[in-house]
Amino acid sequence: MEKELKVLILEDVELDAELTEYEMRREGLNFISRIVETEIDFINELEEFKPDIVLADHSLPTFDGLSALSITREKSPKTPFIFVSGKIGNENAIDMLKMGAKDYVFKNNLKKLVPSIQRALIEKDELEELIESRNALEKALKEKEMLLKEIHHRVKNNLMIISSLLELQSCYVKDKTDLDFFRESRTRADSMALIHEKLYQSTDLKNINFSDYISSLATDLMEVYTITPEKIKLKINAPNINLDINTAIPLGLITNELISNSLKHAFPDDKTGTITLEIYKTDDIFTFKVKDDGVGLPSDLDYKNPDSLGLELVNTLTIQIGGKLELKSDNGAEFIITFKESV
Repeated sequence: MEKELKVLILEDVELDAELTEYEMRREGLNFISRIVETEIDFINELEEFKPDIVLADHSLPTFDGLSALSITREKSPKTPFIFVSGKIGNENAIDMLKMGAKDYVFKNNLKKLVPSIQRALIEKDELEELIESRNALEKALKEKEMLLKEIHHRVKNNLMIISSLLELQSCYVKDKTDLDFFRESRTRADSMALIHEKLYQSTDLKNINFSDYISSLATDLMEVYTITPEKIKLKINAPNINLDINTAIPLGLITNELISNSLKHAFPDDKTGTITLEIYKTDDIFTFKVKDDGVGLPSDLDYKNPDSLGLELVNTLTIQIGGKLELKSDNGAEFIITFKESV
C-alpha cells in the first residue's frame, strides 16, 4: 500500500484550501492534511504533525509564506516547501527559490500542483539517499584512516624493534668495520620508522611534511654518531614541502645515506664544518641538496658506479623516484637530486 502523505497547508481562504485538497485527490494522491493560517499553528503542526511536504500561500493577514519558509528551513530543513499563490511577482519568485522553495504554483493553474509535489518528493528521496551514501562513505573513510594509522604505527614499532636488535647485537661486535655496518643498518631502519611515525601522527596519511622529516632525521643522526653542534653545524633550508609517501620513503633513505657519509668522512681529525640540507620546488621540479664543506670526496671516485653500499643505494633510490643525481666536489661535496613527484 502506498504510504499516506502528510501535507501541511498554510492558507487563510477555506475554499482555496479545499481546491488544493481536491486537486491532489483528483490526481490520486493518498494523503492526510492539516490546514493552518497563523505562525503559532504553523510551528506547532511542523513540529507535531511532521509533514512530508508544505504548501503555502504567499500572503496571509497575520503571517506570510517567506517567513513560513524560513521557519521550515530552520526546524525541518529536509521538508520540501512549495508556494501555492494567486499572484507572485518575479522578484518574489526569485527570493522564494533562493531561500529554498522547491517550486511555486498559481492557484488558477492547480493542474501543475501534483507534478510539482511529485518532483519535490523525488528530489527529497534522492537527497536523502545521497546523504546516506555520503555518510556511509565518510564512515568507511574514517575506518580506513584508523586502519592505516594502525598499520603505520605497527610498521614503525617493528622497525624500531629491528633497530633495537641491531643496537644490542652491535654490543658484541669488536671489529670497527663490522660495527659500522650495524650502525648504518640501524640508521636505515630508524629513517624508515621516522617516516611511519610522522604519518600516523598526521591527519594526511598519504603525504608527509618532508621539511619537518629531514630536520628530525638529521638531528637523530647527529645523536647516533655522537656529533656535537660545536664540531659540525647543521643548516636546513626547507620550506614547507609535502611529499607522497612513495617518494618520501626512498628520499628519506637517500638523506640518511648522504648525511651519514658526511658525518663519517667529511670532517676527520676533529675538523669543524657545516652540513647543509636544502629542498625546494620550481614549477613541478623538486631539487634536493645535501652539501658539506669538509675534505671532499676522492678524486678517482665514480659516484655513478661506486664500490660502497651507501652510494649504490643513493643511485638506486634516485632511479626509483625517477630522479637525476649530480655531484659537485668544489669545497667539500654537494649531492644534487632533481625529480618530479609521481602523480
